[in-house]
Amino acid sequence: MKKNLGSFDLSIDAGSFTESEVIVLLGENGTGKTTLIQMLAGKLEPDNGVEMPHMNISYKPQKISPKFTGTVRDLLHAKIGETMFLPQFQTDVSRPLQIDKIIDKQVHL
Repeated sequence: MKKNLGSFDLSIDAGSFTESEVIVLLGENGTGKTTLIQMLAGKLEPDNGVEMPHMNISYKPQKISPKFTGTVRDLLHAKIGETMFLPQFQTDVSRPLQIDKIIDKQVHL
């Protein structure tokens, strides 16, 4: 898979990973981590015509610009509703991320 962005050339050799595997990309700035993820997520097309298989990939940009006014509690309730009160959500998300410490803070732009 190849991508050219001006003076930047990215060339990725074929590889594989299993379903439900969590992958972490670490590397120096400007080495193509974001470009690779954008191609895997379908946000960028490879230049060499490689057809990407459909994959369920979550792409989170490096910089997030919130478009919400209110508290973290308000945002969670608006996005996931009553799910935020379920024991499983509390166990798997709220407690590990210590959301209770920021739940009443304002979401800032």
